[in-house]
Amino acid sequence: MPTGGDEIEVKLVDPLLAFVLGYTLLVVASSKGVRVYYSLVILIVVFFALSMSIGELEKSFLGLYSWNDIRVFVYIFLSMFLAGIMKAQGKLDGLVESTSGVSCRFSLLGVPAIIGLMPMPGGALVSAIALKDKFFKEARLSPEDATYINYWFRHLWVPVWPLFQSVVITAAVLAIDPLDVVSHTWPGTIGAIIGGLVMAYFVLRGLACGKKSIENPLRLFLASFWPLLLLAVLFILSRTEMSSTLSSMIPWYSDEPMLVSLVIVVLLTVLSKIPDRKGWIEALKLATKPTIHIVLFESLLFKNMIINSGAATSTANLLDKDLLPLTIMLYIIPFVLGLAAGGENFFASTAIPLLAAVIGIGSSVNWGYLSVAYLGGFLGVMASPVHLCLALTLTYFNARFSPVIVKVLASVVMATLIGGGLIYVLYW
Repeated sequence: MPTGGDEIEVKLVDPLLAFVLGYTLLVVASSKGVRVYYSLVILIVVFFALSMSIGELEKSFLGLYSWNDIRVFVYIFLSMFLAGIMKAQGKLDGLVESTSGVSCRFSLLGVPAIIGLMPMPGGALVSAIALKDKFFKEARLSPEDATYINYWFRHLWVPVWPLFQSVVITAAVLAIDPLDVVSHTWPGTIGAIIGGLVMAYFVLRGLACGKKSIENPLRLFLASFWPLLLLAVLFILSRTEMSSTLSSMIPWYSDEPMLVSLVIVVLLTVLSKIPDRKGWIEALKLATKPTIHIVLFESLLFKNMIINSGAATSTANLLDKDLLPLTIMLYIIPFVLGLAAGGENFFASTAIPLLAAVIGIGSSVNWGYLSVAYLGGFLGVMASPVHLCLALTLTYFNARFSPVIVKVLASVVMATLIGGGLIYVLYW
């Protein structure tokens, strides 16, 4: 019998079932025209009501005060402010114009892919800001088509670029090198590229804009892209032996390499061409846009709710029931956890440890199993309604969720079939 200080937990359904119900209602609400920041409230309320205690909800709110979550708000603010400054300086327009010299389609697909090499939270906002005029004024795409193109092509490199958190975490959990991870998970990128190009063909086939004649496009590209290139270089150096040397000169570089690199790049970009008063105002308005930060708050809160609800344990229990063949379960478990929490770092830090006994550690790693699990986690995150890049881009473009998620899920299915087929040929 509980004492007065004990908390009575009442959970009506399993967290995974609660998530499925909440996700379904989110899609239905979006199809009726409800904006993403209201739809996420529906997801949060349904999930809490069905599968969480008051104490778990309180713990989830308190998690927002942790440095881990506060840091994301700082990342998003600095990323959007940098994009605003680059917009005021003409650098984002120059980046788009330089790639338009190849073709309009290449620019629309290539800019998000190029910026996708910068592993920063909410990075899709940078390419969204850069391409907004081209998406709507030149290509005349709908907000939903623009959101899909920007979102999907921003994330092509997650399975193959060793700077992404999911690669680093997976390598640490399995006691292997990050390069060992990407040398086996690359079928996910091949699947994502082909799945994205197939969908992009239908989205862009009636495109209105064309190729532009540009003098010295490479010079224009480098002049426009150097802040983001410098950001990538500084972050890459943090993964090398140069890190200790730079840490002795730059405070907190070893502890927060991406954050410090972002601060340095923002300062250097501002000093390279100080914006006028209007430029400062527009950059600050962009970086403090209320709807963006509301969606960010909701996404981080739901991520904490998933962690505190025990959804990971519920997912792990599926493995013990032998409901499906092992390889399918190795795909489904990371997919579901990635879908629920919407973060590539989350699926790597929850699903991979859960599956480590099956995948193997160090020299005993089964590369086929690892590739399947990583593919599932990557594509689950891509389909998640609380993936920061998706939620923030939907908000920025004022797009509806349901038409976008249909295209995303179609690409996820294609990427699964292609990536899974490659893994099967390579390892079975």
